[in-house]
Amino acid sequence: MQVQVLSFNKHKRLSIVQFTGFEQNTFQYISGPAAIAKEFIEVREVSITGSVNNLELVNLSDKYVFFMDGDILVGAKQNRVLNTSVFVAPNSKINLPVSCVEQGRWRSISDKFRSSDYISPDTIRAKKLKAVTNNLKKGRGHFADQGEVWDTVNEFSLGLNAFSESSDLDDIMNKRRESLDSFIDKFPLNDKANGLAIFTDNSPLSIDLFNRTDIYQEYFPKRLRSAATEVFNLREKENTITEVEAKFKTLNLFDELEKQKFTLHDGVGIGKEKRYDNNNFVAMELSYNNHLIHFTLLNLEPVKN
Repeated sequence: MQVQVLSFNKHKRLSIVQFTGFEQNTFQYISGPAAIAKEFIEVREVSITGSVNNLELVNLSDKYVFFMDGDILVGAKQNRVLNTSVFVAPNSKINLPVSCVEQGRWRSISDKFRSSDYISPDTIRAKKLKAVTNNLKKGRGHFADQGEVWDTVNEFSLGLNAFSESSDLDDIMNKRRESLDSFIDKFPLNDKANGLAIFTDNSPLSIDLFNRTDIYQEYFPKRLRSAATEVFNLREKENTITEVEAKFKTLNLFDELEKQKFTLHDGVGIGKEKRYDNNNFVAMELSYNNHLIHFTLLNLEPVKN
């Protein structure tokens, strides 16, 4: 996977490298959050009684629709997070595998879901991605470890010193919205990029690469808010990573990926998934008709205080 580094920025203990992928803007699609806002799609409970780890998505449009792993959906009986990136065909209906990120509510507040201004923090995404990959290898589908997700939401509540009556991740992060937005204002968007690598101190936290620059720009603030939650209450110390080091580590991660074994799986909607799994990181590449739609790589090592 060929990439070209475009820019580097850092603030306190967070740094980002923005880059462009070799394959860029090769397929037309819109994001799930945009599709919900325009009423092109509907996401709802699978039935009146509902199912914690499944939702129903109906695409009412002639658009291809993309949801990112970690997207949070708000409403219905409880808030959920997507277990994997999903590519949805026009005029289709699919079952969405999700995890609950609101442990203390199981009552309907709306008939359909809306999208959140947040995606789940990378620590949650990494644990979820590893669990889903393990389940797929065993033929159990795109399901995560629900107990592990709830435990990690509680850890973030403590780390952010923000609490929710229903243990709702969206509510927890929203209570720190002003501080998170002030933090991410230090990282300007590069409008030529379609990918970014995020570092905490000298360690890579995550990489996300999108096919489309407009989708990248839409998810950019959400990605940074989620990353900011990882360092929000860490003690102050010098961040020694340099631009040269960060760029080298970004390119090296892609080089290392080429050496890794992977497994192939059908996507939740349409497309194919390549899944990589070792002791240090997990990664997933979603493609459709030989077009890269989304790639993510997540560090399994916890962020150190």
